[in-house]
Amino acid sequence: MTRWLVTGATGLLGANALRSLGDAVTGIARRVPVGDDRLHAIDLFDPAQCAGLVERFEADVVVHAAAVSSIEGCERDPVAARRLNVEVAHELATQSARHGSRFIYISTDAVFDGVGGRYAVGDPTSPTSEYGRSKVAGERATLDADPTAIVARVNFYGWSPTGTRSVAEFFYHRLARGEVTPGFTDVVVSTIEVTLLVNALAELAIGHARGIQHVVSSESISKFDLGRRIATEFGFDEGLVEPAASSEHLSVARGADLSLDTTATAEALGRAMPGQAEGITLLREEFDAGIPAALALLAPDRPANRLLFPRTAGT
Repeated sequence: MTRWLVTGATGLLGANALRSLGDAVTGIARRVPVGDDRLHAIDLFDPAQCAGLVERFEADVVVHAAAVSSIEGCERDPVAARRLNVEVAHELATQSARHGSRFIYISTDAVFDGVGGRYAVGDPTSPTSEYGRSKVAGERATLDADPTAIVARVNFYGWSPTGTRSVAEFFYHRLARGEVTPGFTDVVVSTIEVTLLVNALAELAIGHARGIQHVVSSESISKFDLGRRIATEFGFDEGLVEPAASSEHLSVARGADLSLDTTATAEALGRAMPGQAEGITLLREEFDAGIPAALALLAPDRPANRLLFPRTAGT
């Protein structure tokens, strides 16, 4: 049985990894809910608490999902971004190499500037934000510490413990309330549903892949088109998703076309990465199966009677 250690286990990716990877999963986060013995409160900003984690939990695979992942947050506090996105990655990759564990570093499509699109794994990085720069540094630090590690460049959506961590939740909540919702026509990404991402990461780890991988959808999509397809899937009025320019809503610019080429990762997996339709269908299936409510139990500050996802119009 593969023993997994997942950092950032109460975030969007970490919580879904905890849900999907089987029984032998340990999650760590700065704050955790009471009563879940899979979770341990560990502050990775504290070097003393970070020391010896891989050995302590006897991990076969470490997924470093913890990050300062907000583009705006990294601009405000580049020191914190460097600590979690670079220094902790290097420390845990070093521990993994010493322990004989597999290490997966979660990177981002923001290592590119978004000018060209369809970036291949060997293309030179060109970040335009502190977030992207910290992730480029984290990629290098990881592979310096453990050349057999996997660096997974990702962009993903799905259900999260807080109900506020992904673009899909943004669209769902606003559309459920009947609100006009901006969809960016000038931001194109290869975003993937988070469970499909976790499954691919597990396959890559078990299959002995190494180095940089683009673990995203095989198809790119604009935020506008994604919003409309989510509206259709949930039975909402797709006309509520109106075209908008990202510059009108965001304080830090994103790249225009951050789509990633998945050819190398498909070869490593022995199969193509999923398309957009598969991810959006799965998003609805997970909603109907009560996954959002189950994930809400992982929110460390949840009210006892919180109901994040009432079954409103379109369900």
